[in-house]
Amino acid sequence: MTGAAAAAFPWRVRGFAAALQQRVPANEPGTPAPAQGGFIRAIRERDPDAWHDLFDREMPAIYRYALSRLGDAARAEDAASEVFEQAFRNAESFHDRGLPPRAWLFGIARHVVGSHRRAWFRRPPQLAIEVFDGGGEDHGLSPDRLDLARAIAELEPAHCEVISLRFIHGLSLQEAAEVIGASTDAVKGRQARALAALRERLSER
Repeated sequence: MTGAAAAAFPWRVRGFAAALQQRVPANEPGTPAPAQGGFIRAIRERDPDAWHDLFDREMPAIYRYALSRLGDAARAEDAASEVFEQAFRNAESFHDRGLPPRAWLFGIARHVVGSHRRAWFRRPPQLAIEVFDGGGEDHGLSPDRLDLARAIAELEPAHCEVISLRFIHGLSLQEAAEVIGASTDAVKGRQARALAALRERLSER
């Protein structure tokens, strides 16, 4: 990124993985979101304060999503940086559809991560187990969480994606539909099939 955009958007994500445990998670309860209408206008107009706020609120979620799909912290940091760079360059494309900016960012992240996966992996994992680590002093995963992570990773890509978006990254049904580019009914149906497949996988374990 160069010129005026670089001056207004100075953030990089290198080292973000190490700092993540000291940051407030995106949309943590008790952290009020900005008023939707005015905030959307500020994002579209590339207001620096609005973009700093957007970055601080949503970068943890975007980074974890990239990590879950790429399985490598450094590559996830690069991908997360690229998501925000693309979002800033294309701020005018952000329209108020009654959804928070997170859905828009996840839609960009889905394409960015897909490009990174095609470039770096021949057969990439569908889900990195590390994303199940909730942080804190004990970074180990319980046997139950390991079984769940492996079962999700073994699902077909479409099922893995909808479970990841809905239940790992916490997107609403409407937000997930916006990211995937499908109707809410279609996502609801995919989710039901994915959960049925996941239950079958877990029962086998």
